[in-house]
Amino acid sequence: MIHRNNESPLISTHLRSPNAREFLYSILFLLLVAGYLVRTHLLFVSRASSELQTEFERVKSLMIPSSMIELRKLLDRYPTSEPNSFWLKNLFLIALEQLGDSLEEI
Repeated sequence: MIHRNNESPLISTHLRSPNAREFLYSILFLLLVAGYLVRTHLLFVSRASSELQTEFERVKSLMIPSSMIELRKLLDRYPTSEPNSFWLKNLFLIALEQLGDSLEEI
């Protein structure tokens, strides 16, 4: 049996049911919430990245062996023994210590 507009009766009644609309609206809502969470996470990562970039610019000036005292002051200001909740900061501190060790070898 062929209906108007060549639609199957099962599909047209299924899409018009209130449960299907509620399901589609809930999917749309979940997509909006997920988009919001991704956006806020990207903003957080962007801010952290800019903070790390400014710290890196500060450390780049310490590449001269005569300013090893400043590097030690920076390492004392950010001790590595304290637990940090942000894992990138730990990674930055490890890189900073390795930089200090390599500059001491020079």
